[in-house]
This record gives sequence, C-alpha cells and structure tokens, in this order.
Amino acid sequence: MSKKNKGCLERIERLKSKLLEVRPEMDLENARILTESFMETEGLPHVLRKAKAFHKQCSEKTINIWEDELIVGCSGSKKRGGILCADTCWSVLDAELDTISNRKYDPFYLRDEDRAIFQEVIKPYWKGRSNYEKWLAQVPEETKELTDNGILYINRKAVRGFGETTAGYEWLLNVGISGIVKEIEKSRAKLDITVPGDYQKDYYLKSQLIAADGIKILIERHAELARKYANETDDLIRKEELNQIASICDSISWNPVRSFREALQLFYFYQTCIFMEQNAASYNPGRMDQYLWKYYENDLEKGIITVDEAQELLDCLWIKFSEPCLFQDEVTAEFAAGYPMFQNVCVGGVDDCGRDAVNDLSYMILQATMDVKLYQPSLSVRYSVAKNPNSFLKKVVDLMSLGTGFPAFHNDDIGIRMLMNKGIPLKEAFNWNPCGCVETNLEGRTKQYTALADINLGSMVEFALLNGKMRKNNKVISVRSGDPLEFHTYGKFLEAVKDQIRYSVRACVMGSHVIDEICMDRTCPALSLTFKECIESAKDYAWGGAKYNVGNGIILIGVADLINSLATVRHIIYNEKSTSMSELLKALENNFEGYDILHKMCMDAPKYGNDDPLVDDIAGEIYTFIADEIESYNSKFGKMSPGILPVSGNTPFGLEVGALPSGRKAWTPLADGVSPSGGSDMNGPTAVLKSVANIPHDRFTQGTLLNMKVEPSMISNEGGKIQMMSLLKSMCTLGVYHVQFNVIDQEKLIKAQKDPEKYKGLLVRVAGYTAYFTELGKDIQDEIIGRTVQTGISVG
Repeated sequence: MSKKNKGCLERIERLKSKLLEVRPEMDLENARILTESFMETEGLPHVLRKAKAFHKQCSEKTINIWEDELIVGCSGSKKRGGILCADTCWSVLDAELDTISNRKYDPFYLRDEDRAIFQEVIKPYWKGRSNYEKWLAQVPEETKELTDNGILYINRKAVRGFGETTAGYEWLLNVGISGIVKEIEKSRAKLDITVPGDYQKDYYLKSQLIAADGIKILIERHAELARKYANETDDLIRKEELNQIASICDSISWNPVRSFREALQLFYFYQTCIFMEQNAASYNPGRMDQYLWKYYENDLEKGIITVDEAQELLDCLWIKFSEPCLFQDEVTAEFAAGYPMFQNVCVGGVDDCGRDAVNDLSYMILQATMDVKLYQPSLSVRYSVAKNPNSFLKKVVDLMSLGTGFPAFHNDDIGIRMLMNKGIPLKEAFNWNPCGCVETNLEGRTKQYTALADINLGSMVEFALLNGKMRKNNKVISVRSGDPLEFHTYGKFLEAVKDQIRYSVRACVMGSHVIDEICMDRTCPALSLTFKECIESAKDYAWGGAKYNVGNGIILIGVADLINSLATVRHIIYNEKSTSMSELLKALENNFEGYDILHKMCMDAPKYGNDDPLVDDIAGEIYTFIADEIESYNSKFGKMSPGILPVSGNTPFGLEVGALPSGRKAWTPLADGVSPSGGSDMNGPTAVLKSVANIPHDRFTQGTLLNMKVEPSMISNEGGKIQMMSLLKSMCTLGVYHVQFNVIDQEKLIKAQKDPEKYKGLLVRVAGYTAYFTELGKDIQDEIIGRTVQTGISVG
C-alpha cells in the first residue's frame, strides 16, 4: 500500500488540531426546533409528530461546512455539541443547569442564551411529558430501592434514545433514499383503511415518508451551502473541493450511491440524522470493510480514485466521527465517562458464506485509526484463526503498539455463537458485528437494548454476609438469605449469594418491563427507514418491527470480586479452616483495620487470573448459573440476555461496597469486565487468558470484556509483535471472546494526571471504548493506573 502524500497528512493534522481545541458544550437548537414542532402538531399520532419534528430539524437547523472538510455534516449546530433529546429526558438537564459546565464527569459548557431557550421554551412545554418522568413514576419499588442505593444501575439512557444498534447502511447505499421511498409506497399501497389496524400502519408509513424527505432536504441544503462557499472563495483548490461536495450532495440526496466517496458521504449524513432524531450512544457503523468494498474496488479499477485519495477520505470521516459528544446526566456520565459515542466500526472476520472476509479496505480502516489517533470511532476487529491471514493480524498488532487503545479484538467464532444464542440462524450470524463496547449485533435486523441495567456483584457477596443488609447505610434493602453464622458448609454460603443474585436479576427484569412499555412512545421513523421489516410490517423499531427482537441486556460488574470472594471464603473458612465466619465478619466490618493477619490471609488466598483450578472452577459454575438465571426471563421483545461490560461503572459501584473477603478494602473500585482484580494476577497474560476462558463467554450474548495493560516495550519490536500475535491466537483457541490493551508507559499516565494541559490528546482504553485520559474523572484515572501491567509475554 502506498504512502499517503504530504498534503493529505497536513489536511488531517489541521482538522484534528482544530477539533481538539473545541470545548464540549450543550447544543439546544435541535431541542428548540423539536419543541416548536410538537406545539404545532397537537392531536396527531405521536409517531407522525416525531417525524414532523425531525423534518423541521432537517429543514431549519444550522448547518456548517468547516474549513478543509471533504466529508460534511453535523448532528447539531456545534462541532462538539451535547444534544438534548427534549421529548424523552428534558428534566435531566433541568437538574444540572447550575453544574453542567463544571461537573466532575463530562462537563458541557452552557451558554446563557441556551439556558434561556431551555427555561423559556423547552422546559415549560415538556414538563410532565417526558419518558424519563414516566419512568420515575412507574419504577417498581424493589427496583427503585436497589437503584437508589447503588446496587443496580438502570441505565437512564434507556428512556432517551435507542442507540446500541446497527442501522441498515448497506441497503441505504445500494438503493438510496429513492429506493427506500419506493418500498414505503409499495407497502402503503397494500393497505385498506377499512381493515382494523391498517389506519395505524398508514400513518406510520406516512411518518417514514416524512423522515425520508427530511433527510433529502438536509442533504440538499448542504449542496446549496457548498456552492455558496465555492462562489465566495478565491482559493481555486478549495473551490473545486466545494463544488465536488455540492455535486455529490445533489446526487445522494435521492439516488443510490455511485462511488466510494458518495458512499462515505451518504453514510455520514444518515449517521448524523439518526443521532439527531434520538440522542443515544452506539449507532454502530458495523462492517464498513464489507459494505463499502464494491464501491472502492470499482472506483479503483476505473481510475476514479487512487489508494491515497481513498485513504484521505477515510481519515476525514474518522475526524467527523470524533466531533459529536454524548450528553448524559451526571450519574450516567460517571458510569461511562469520556463523552463516549460508542460508534463501533468493525473489520475482518468471515463473510456470509463463512470465508475469509479481509480485503484491502480492512487494512485501510486500520490505517485510518493509525493516522488520526482520535477517540472515535471505536474500532473492533473480528478475527478468525482459521480464515484470516497473518498479514491482517500483524497490522492489528501494529495498531495496538501505538498505544491508542485500539482496536478491540474479538474472537469471531464466539461472536457467531453469541448471535446464534440470540436465536439468529448461522447464515445471518456469520455477518455479526460488535456493537457499543463489546455487544453483538446484526446490521439492519436486530432490536435490543444491550446495556439496560448493571448489577453490582460486590454487593451480592456483601448482602449474603449481612443477610440482605447494606454496610454503607446499615439498611436491609435486599432479600433475607440467612444468618451467615449458620452457614456450616460452603454450599450454604454459595446458595445465599445465589439468592441475592436471583433477587437483583428479578428487580432488573421488572424495571426492564416498565421501560419497554414507556418506550413504545419512543418512536424513531428515521432509524426505522433502513430496517426493511419495519417497512414491510409498517411497525416502528420501537414497536418491535425489526426482523429479530432480542430482550434487553443485564450487565454484570465486579466479576473478579465475586469469584475471589467465593474462593477466599471456601479456602480460609471451609477448606483450610484457618479462621471462622465470625472472625471474617468482624474484619470486614472494620475494613480489616486491626486484622492485618486475616487481611493477609485473604489476600494470599487463590485468586482469579492465575490459571489456578482452585479458583477457576468457581468462575465456570457461578457464571453459568447467572446466565441461566437471566435467560430464564422473557421481555416483551424476547429473552433477556446477560453481558459483562462495565464501561467505567466499576468505579462508582465500588463506592457502594464495603470490604470483601477477597481482601479488597471498602469503597474502592471493583474489578473491570472479566479482568482480574488489579495486582492480583501474578503469572502473566497467558495465565490470565486461561482463567478467563472458564467463563462461558458464548452464553453472555451481550459480550464479555477483558482489559489488559502492557508495557510499550513488549511490542516495540518485531519479536514482541510476533509474541503478541501468538497470544491473540491463543485467546481465540481458548474460547475467550474479547481482549483490548492499554499499551502505555505507567509514568506517562501519572504525569498526565498531574499536568493535564500537556497531555490533551492522550488516549486510553477505559473499558469497551477509548477516551482522552485528561477528560476522565480522577477516580477512573486512578483505576486505570492501578491495573496490572504485563511486562512479558510467554505463550505456550
């Protein structure tokens, strides 16, 4: 592959520098326009009102074409704007008007004029009408108590925007807006309003036509603006670029795409539109190397584009991915800090026939992440040991060595099995893509909320030892599972822990059912446009119109804390009998103060992450139980599904949990993902993988997440990279689903924490996403610094 020319690199550096200078701020223009539209459409069905509001936003919102851009478009009016979804959660901002600009996690600057718009227009209209308010009024008492006390986290994003999905980008590019409109009109022509149910279908399909026209208008407005700027500039090169942008927008506003550049541009317009429709994380571009390939290959063969020009366009798109910032309430931001958009791009794996899917674009997409080095898009690799070439894996390791936290590495075989466990046939499961952090998804065909709720597993141990009581507030807030002094066998203790897990899962499911009902009004006609079955059935994505509807995901946090606590209790109380339950309870109550010998005993007990069968058998048994328990429940949209992806929730959850038998001190972070507790894995990365492999990954269909931190010197030379390639292959052979690496000097992290201004562009892998280290809260920075640093790779 040829090296990019100097001019291309200079453009990317200019775009990147300008982006990094922009401070995130609230962007309320879309919310104002939506509110004005809803005022004008009283009496109409909700989905029509939503479509008309979206159309009005497309027609009236401020649009920009920034200097140097080749790919254009923006969800809001500001480059790094936090968009408020007024119809679903206006009150989230109301509670933070005085703190949003300087809150601890993910602050957004709020201008006085935007504050006035909120107080004078948005708040008066939406007060009492939002989905979030409905949730607060209807949440079950058991769910509310566990949530209020930090034991459960019911994701507040779940009443905002759908996200956590992969739209039907390929279909959109192939048929264009015009092709989708034809399908809508064909479906509408089959209706007879005298037939019960057809009236609803008819107005729903009208809403889709309105949304499609809104997208068309938005693209046409960009064509006009590009021509205006072209006429105003004396720079002949920029004039030509702007005229080309105008020509591309003219065509793609209605027609199928004809070229690689048109494909990138229509893709990005649609990406901005679905985020504009509903502020939500994780609208995943999916397998871009697959659905863009035919356009790139054709252009290259016909001499329409060069490799360097195509690479520059990808790099420009990567800059655009990093512009939007997810607006979240303060609590949610603490669980997912760093303005994460979770736009997950995927390369590699197998095609829908099970063959090697790696192509030249796979390498170029990896290169775009190497060139740009920004926090978005999230880049994931599907790797098939049997099918993908070594050259691809080498390129993956080259990217890892840069220390940006990219890419997330996924075992293709396990991903396929996860999709099949969701009820998707093998032929379609071949085409799966990572979603959000590490969740599994299918382009244009699945509806799910992958991270509806999180369960604090550290608290499950605490409740079992305190008979349902929370140490922090000394209140009984969970099920009474028995007096621990009467647990005469390890089996009795284990059953008490399981009772606590059962109670929490049940509370999550009850909350899930409420959210499913509330969100029937969270219609999204623009997103539904690219789900063929939504058009065929005249049923919105929110109503279950997608081909496959998968129940909401319940996420587990504190995996290693649970395993290590169970292992310690079994080892020191029931097997070795080196202490009593009474003595352990006293030590935990005092946070091990004055119990140094017992604390050392707990710390020295066998730990997860060291390839120790005395611990790893617990991992397999308890997580099979949890998967069984979660999957025993059904939702309105399918079987509930488990996952292990903490985002940054292990830090705030740790603040709610006292000392644990594992030796962990009170109020400190829990372990992240399926990773061992920081500093407890002593036998190197291969031992970590062998322990992690005991968890039944393919049962956790929302994904499992393994973080590892390695010294840069480990993969700074060819020998180290070959060792890393072997480690990754071993991971796949062992049946581990996912791993991601922070390849960064520990000292650099410490310096960045002390002097953030000097390290503004420093990227780190938090959990299933990458963020700027200096934009994270200190608690999360400390947790990342505290992760075990692997100083050598030994594969065997």
